Amino acid sequence: MADGAYRWLGNAPEPDAQRMAEIDSAWDDAEVEAFAEPARAAAVERIERALVTSRAGDLAEASARLSHARSVLDGLDPVALEPRRGLAGLFDSRNARLNRFRETWSRASASLGEAAADLSGRVDGAGRRSSALDGVWIEIRDAVTDLDVHLAVAARRLIGTGPTADAPPHPLEARRAALEICRAAALQSLPLIRGAQSADARAAEALKACADGVATWREDWKDALGLAGKRPRKVRPDRERMARVRDELMARIDRALAGVTASRARHVEIEGRMTEVRRPL
Repeated sequence: MADGAYRWLGNAPEPDAQRMAEIDSAWDDAEVEAFAEPARAAAVERIERALVTSRAGDLAEASARLSHARSVLDGLDPVALEPRRGLAGLFDSRNARLNRFRETWSRASASLGEAAADLSGRVDGAGRRSSALDGVWIEIRDAVTDLDVHLAVAARRLIGTGPTADAPPHPLEARRAALEICRAAALQSLPLIRGAQSADARAAEALKACADGVATWREDWKDALGLAGKRPRKVRPDRERMARVRDELMARIDRALAGVTASRARHVEIEGRMTEVRRPL
């Protein structure tokens, strides 16, 4: 930078000279202890908003939905279409088994359909949260730029005011230190925001795969049970196909549960780190 007094700014963009002049012209020695307070307060408010926005309590609810869906699917086994052994099988006709299974499938299909709709809504919610975090990220970045301008003015003002053996430090030294702490916290929050967005993206991808899988499962089973289009006189369910599609959906649910669990853990970590970032402000 042109003025060696500002080298503490490191790799940050050079503060706007016109903005520095405006701040310097409004200088008031009586207000040193509150210098740049609007800029500091704005940064703190945005960090707090990032912390609140990044929380993803709905991931716990998503896990519960997934666990319930898996339980429903686990209770829907194509093996039930096979004749029962022993005396019970003598009074268990093929049509009776098929009708019972269709009724069970119908209830399970409705339940899983509700779960899929809920998961799709959570995917949309994650998208909205990510968009909101994009906005906060930009605002915090701008807050850092504003703090840099004020800190540059403070650095210039402090040239030649070093403490002597019999004099206390200039009041602006303490204020500049407080502003530097706030700036550092704002910078630390930026990658944490991106981390929260990445965790959401991974969870949303897994939830969408489950919702899509439910649709595939429903269509395949509906066809195999003779409930798609014009019903044939004699339905011969393809139990192998039904078992394969069911297992594929269960595998998706298991992957989603693992992904959501990992995302929840990541969110807890990020929330803890953002809370620590906020603590000294």
